[in-house]
Amino acid sequence: MNMIMEVQNISKQYKAKKVLDNISFSIYSEEIVAIVGKNGSGKSTLLKIIGGIVDCDFGQVNKYVPSLKIGYVPEVAPSHVFFTTKEYLFHMGKISGIPKKTLHQKINDLLILFNMQEARSTRMIHFSKGMKQKVMIMQAMLADTQLLILDEPLSGLDPRAQQDLENTLLSLKEKGYSIILTCHETKLLENLVDRVLFIQAGHVIHMASEPIIQSNQLVFELPNQILLEEFFPSIQIKQVRPLNNGGQEVTITVSSEDTDNILLTLLQHQASIKQLMPVNPKKEQFHTHF
Repeated sequence: MNMIMEVQNISKQYKAKKVLDNISFSIYSEEIVAIVGKNGSGKSTLLKIIGGIVDCDFGQVNKYVPSLKIGYVPEVAPSHVFFTTKEYLFHMGKISGIPKKTLHQKINDLLILFNMQEARSTRMIHFSKGMKQKVMIMQAMLADTQLLILDEPLSGLDPRAQQDLENTLLSLKEKGYSIILTCHETKLLENLVDRVLFIQAGHVIHMASEPIIQSNQLVFELPNQILLEEFFPSIQIKQVRPLNNGGQEVTITVSSEDTDNILLTLLQHQASIKQLMPVNPKKEQFHTHF
């Protein structure tokens, strides 16, 4: 995972109120980061600074990807839009200066990606909040966006719409997008985000310092009592169980990026692979209280 952006010592004050105070963190490629806090804690202001909509008083936002394109989705979608889905996206794309031919193709691709083909000619005034939220995200992706910024995207959605949007965001992550969003209900994030930044009264009070490294649990049998440390010196062995045939059943945890090489090495040593399953490290503590 490569760092695409770094927020360094950001501070922001409106009149006599300091909204953000010396905040720093990084954003990596293909990850979802959540900024969590009560209303008025500075979450939305921080998103606007990251998106270049609002200037900070002190500090800076450094981009580590050339021409990093950012898409911003506000918390409140337009309530009286009489455009159809396709008309709205085309109108917003023209404002952004996207060539007409490119824009038509991009809109068609997004309608397919978001499973909205049947709603292309429906006026947005008839949409539910979840449907409007999808269109707003599509609008933010028109210009080949790499980083999506979403302000309270799950707020006000019913459970089914929340799950639908979560699935959409996870799909976008798999396609290479980075996403940063705000949320005040931490229970909604357990299966969605890679890192959580807890913010209170403009201060970061807790943050996972590094992106979560995805890993796999691998169970295999070896035909004899091979010393695993000889060919896996740094492997994390969870369990070794002797078998009646003189072999051993072993359970290990390996990083996703190392899994293929380890599987190849095991097969070269006549191992029998019994199980390979992903480890979900996101069940860490999402229950911090303010």
